[in-house]
Amino acid sequence: MTMRDLGSYAVYYLAAAVSDFYVPWKSMLETDSKTLLEKAEMALKKYRMHMVVANELSTCKEEVTAVTGNEKILVSRDKTQSDSDVEEPLIELTVGRHSTYVKDSDL
Repeated sequence: MTMRDLGSYAVYYLAAAVSDFYVPWKSMLETDSKTLLEKAEMALKKYRMHMVVANELSTCKEEVTAVTGNEKILVSRDKTQSDSDVEEPLIELTVGRHSTYVKDSDL
C-alpha cells in the first residue's frame, strides 16, 4: 500500500532540525518568535498545508506552536513527567485534527 492509495486518510509527519545543518547562530530564525510564526504562516499558504509546527530553538523540547489557517496552538510537554517530551502531545493534536478533518470531509 502506498500513500497515494490512502489519499486523504494519510498524514505526512515530517520533521527537520536546524541542528541537522550548520547554521551560524546569528542566522537562526528559530531565535525570533515573531519571524518564526510569520514563516510558518507563509509555509501554510505556499505548500497548502493544514498545519505547520513552529518551535524556538531555546524551548523546542518544552513547547512548540502548531499554526493552522486560523489558530496558533501552544503544545507543551507534560511537566509532571520527568521523561516526557513535546512529541507525544503534538502527535495527539495532529491525529485528533486529522481525524476530525477526515470525518467532516465525508471521505
